Amino acid sequence: MPCHQGDNIGPMALTTYKKVAAYGQMIRYVTQEKLMPPFRAVAPTDHFVGERRLSEKEIATIGAWVKAGMPKGEPSRGELSPLPSPPPFDTDLILSMDESFEQYGVYYDQYRVFVLPTGLTEDKWVSGISFEPGNRSIVKGVMISVDTSDKYQALDEWDPEYGYFSFGELGFVPDESRWYSWAAGQDAEILPEGKAKWLPKDARLLVHVHYGPTGIRQRDSSVVKLRWAKVPAPRPIRTAPLINPYVMTNDTFAVAAGEVYRVHAKFRVPFDLEISSLFPHAHFLGRKFEVFATLPDGRSTKLLLRIDDWDFHFKQGYELLNPILLPAGSVVHTLVTYDNTSANLANPNDPPRAMGWGKRMYKEMLLVYFSYQPVKKSSLLKPGPVNISSPQGEVELELPSNNVFDLEIVDFSGDNHRVVLKEKSFSKGNHRVVYDLKGLPFGNYVFQLKDEEGQIVGERIFLYLASDLFD
Repeated sequence: MPCHQGDNIGPMALTTYKKVAAYGQMIRYVTQEKLMPPFRAVAPTDHFVGERRLSEKEIATIGAWVKAGMPKGEPSRGELSPLPSPPPFDTDLILSMDESFEQYGVYYDQYRVFVLPTGLTEDKWVSGISFEPGNRSIVKGVMISVDTSDKYQALDEWDPEYGYFSFGELGFVPDESRWYSWAAGQDAEILPEGKAKWLPKDARLLVHVHYGPTGIRQRDSSVVKLRWAKVPAPRPIRTAPLINPYVMTNDTFAVAAGEVYRVHAKFRVPFDLEISSLFPHAHFLGRKFEVFATLPDGRSTKLLLRIDDWDFHFKQGYELLNPILLPAGSVVHTLVTYDNTSANLANPNDPPRAMGWGKRMYKEMLLVYFSYQPVKKSSLLKPGPVNISSPQGEVELELPSNNVFDLEIVDFSGDNHRVVLKEKSFSKGNHRVVYDLKGLPFGNYVFQLKDEEGQIVGERIFLYLASDLFD
């Protein structure tokens, strides 16, 4: 129970018999209703890192103990030991907030984005990330995205306080979303040897902090620590909202007042991928998530994630204990149920009113972020932004020898295709190639580099997103 020990986010300490017994009836209620522990994934079990859930037997034991009058046992110690110190973390770069932020004694959650420039003069490969909250009693969760543009400036200047307010998303499309996420009680992310995340030069970390409610004024000044990989990763781990409104099968995304609405979205896996984590996202009308993959044989399926009682205030990423291989041709499906009736106690509108797409509290969203890694090396195409919202841009090639190449853009389904280069001769070295997406529909795409024999020698996923998707 790390949240209810020390100075962590839990509103009360549960470290002694006396303290636990004082809240016995409430503990019985929240465990039977499965409100606590706040781990919303119900399936698959023994599937995720750091699962915080109780078995039916454990829930029944708590209920029976409370019903029996909460008898005191015979423990060998009177109080829980202090939480262990986090494992040592060798740091190459420390990024701190420029000033502390004040959570000014309000009984509701706050969401702030803080922009931390990295000052990098060259691309880096990151093998370790640690978020260290400055005030554990109010920092509930964090999502870190990466961007190299100045799109944040208008939002930052509009808000007079340090950072800027943003409820669901960042307010614009960053280069890579959910690059890292953290929840209370989580240790540093240390990637195995040979795996790393890409961080471009001139990058800014967009640190989206979820502050829990507090009855008194409190301040936070948190820190992000990064560790560089010893060598570049030929198969970088990237994160993208591969489930998004452009892959929905519903005609529209509109939840009518008084309606329980079901949305289906899917995408075809373009080449062999390893999935290492999922981060679902909806607002207050969301009730159920189910994410599963149909394998290329058309019969076998793999359940990736199921949530039966979605809670926006406890959204988090779900890291897999073991990455799941999805072969090319697999189809990933997502089913989400939205409840826009008065029976949904989380509904922000009373009486209910129609909701469409948007990042604000009184709108809704459907996104599932996947952290993925290509199975095959793709070193000829250098890493670049995963999210692209401008029709024009550049892709960089890193060629070991002289050769002739084609460069094509293909969507995941194969329905939309554009030739960028045809039989173009290149010399050894790095080359920048200009592309134009104008006229292509928004959605999930792949850059494909082919040699003169037509063999694919480089592939890279990107998402072409409307610039106002997260507004």
